[in-house]
Amino acid sequence: MTILNPSFFVSKLKVFQAGHEAFSCVFHKGVNVIRGRNSSGKTTVMDLLAFSLGAENISLKPTALLCSFTMVEVLLNNNLACFKREISSESMRPLSIFWGSMDKALNSSPSQWQTYPFKRSEKSLSFSQVILNALDMPLAQGEGASILTMHQILRVLYADQPSLHSPIFRNDNFDRALTRETIGDYLCGIFDDKLYSSLIRLKQVDSELSTKIVELKSIFKVLGRSGQSQHVSFIDDKIKELREKKEKINGELISLKESNNSSVNDKNADKTKTNNLRKKLNKAKEEEVKNIDSIHMLEMEIADSEMFINELESRLRSLNESSIARDYFSNVKFQFCPSCLSELNISSENECSLCKNHAPEGSDAPQLLRMKNEISIQLKESRDLLEHNYVKLRELKSQSPALKQKVRDLIREYEEVSKVWENAYEIEFETLTKALGRVEEEIKQACELQKLSDVISDLQKERDSLQLEKERLSSLIESLESKEEYRKKDISKTIEKIMKRLLKKDLPLQTEFIDPRKVNFSFADNTVYVNGAKYFSESSAVVLRHLFHLALLTASIEKKYMRLPRFLMLDGIDDGGMEKERSHNLQKIIVQETQSYQYDFQIIYATSEINPEYENTDLIVGRYFNPDDKSLKINYTALDKDLLN
Repeated sequence: MTILNPSFFVSKLKVFQAGHEAFSCVFHKGVNVIRGRNSSGKTTVMDLLAFSLGAENISLKPTALLCSFTMVEVLLNNNLACFKREISSESMRPLSIFWGSMDKALNSSPSQWQTYPFKRSEKSLSFSQVILNALDMPLAQGEGASILTMHQILRVLYADQPSLHSPIFRNDNFDRALTRETIGDYLCGIFDDKLYSSLIRLKQVDSELSTKIVELKSIFKVLGRSGQSQHVSFIDDKIKELREKKEKINGELISLKESNNSSVNDKNADKTKTNNLRKKLNKAKEEEVKNIDSIHMLEMEIADSEMFINELESRLRSLNESSIARDYFSNVKFQFCPSCLSELNISSENECSLCKNHAPEGSDAPQLLRMKNEISIQLKESRDLLEHNYVKLRELKSQSPALKQKVRDLIREYEEVSKVWENAYEIEFETLTKALGRVEEEIKQACELQKLSDVISDLQKERDSLQLEKERLSSLIESLESKEEYRKKDISKTIEKIMKRLLKKDLPLQTEFIDPRKVNFSFADNTVYVNGAKYFSESSAVVLRHLFHLALLTASIEKKYMRLPRFLMLDGIDDGGMEKERSHNLQKIIVQETQSYQYDFQIIYATSEINPEYENTDLIVGRYFNPDDKSLKINYTALDKDLLN
């Protein structure tokens, strides 16, 4: 069979008690059966496996809490990885990942592992984000803008014993209908991350657009009250005219001062004042130049950052394309040489048919995953730096007008005190300086109006851009919602069809199951209805729970767009006082149903009443557990006495 992504498979599980190996089991693709008597530790193994994969709200048995950590080897889209998680009664424990096989992980150094927290932060991805990235599953957001976790996903993939009357989801401490619906739609491929992000962006665009419109209306209202035109495009010509007038007055002042140089007697006080003003002016000019230089340097840094981010994004796309190409060619089997057409002899299963080199265990994909993760982290850091520089640039630009005005004021003051006035010279000089002051004030007002003109222009451009984006988003959302509605109906019909077929295979004990005319379900309500009924006997509820999960798996094989990763864990196959014959039949339904699958899958189920047909088959994994030989081999001599009391 072939891989249908996303695909998630468990290949090995180990449980350690300090340096002692308390449990070890090898799994395979397809159906895996864990068997043993009641109270022998089957559920403990299933719980530890779910915990190893990121599940929360797992009530680990006291025996399990005596162990130190778990290690599980998994295939993420057929790429090897190893998870390690410390066993604790505390919630939301971190998870460490090694990109490679368990054999290599056991001999690795701590630096080769990457530890991720349960929850994401500004500085670190969560382990759920890393795992979902490796599965090429979008990082969907659920209720309260929180990212869906492996725990939430495993609430569907792991049907455990406490969920007897919860046919779809494992029980959770903080369970809400919206969360359940989001999880279900996500796994069924109904939830479209583009739709969700588009809806969020549309709200942002609506808010920003309203703000821009209000700002424009406020500005035009103020302009109207002040008697100024709303069209201020003429202001550039006005500023040019005023600056020419200023230059003319400055020229007249210079001529006047030159003509009176012979009659001016410098005084010590004037010299001191002039020198101090000169120093202030020089310092102000330095600050202005420094501000301009800083702006130019920051703009260059921003340009470099944008180029670097584009390069990282290009590298990430290249890695994704490389992974796709490798996955394609890895399945090509050459029987004849493409050059001379001679038949090729393959001496070993793990030997390349062309180059005759021994193929390494696993693939180079773990390295690709590691590189993709590193690039993702680099991208986040670069984007954060870019945003920081944008903020700094805006701050520097906001300081520029004040610095320029300070230089102009000091120049004016310096010019005023640089000469001594007296008599007719003084009168003319004062007249010119007053005229200069009036012109400078007009220029200042005109520049403020120019800034306002620029603000208006920018606001209008932003308004128009936001309006176009709103129209584009609205059209996209309409299309995506139509697609989502189609998939929801398609999934509902598909699962109903499968459920009707599977329920009819149950022993004729539940009236509704004998002739299931109508089967529907609700992720939000966590309910499966058969002929309108949702309450059944305990044994029938167990059958319904496991057949519904099996139907989900079958649907994921038929519908490639589903995100359910072709993986299920079923505990309590024979719960609810179920008769032995009914339990055997349920197991037979599971095995026979999966025999028709066209793609790789994995089901791990635990039972105390294995169908005799499967007792000595390849379906069995691990040894038989019983109260005298339980699943976990605890070394009690190595434990502290305090832990045993």
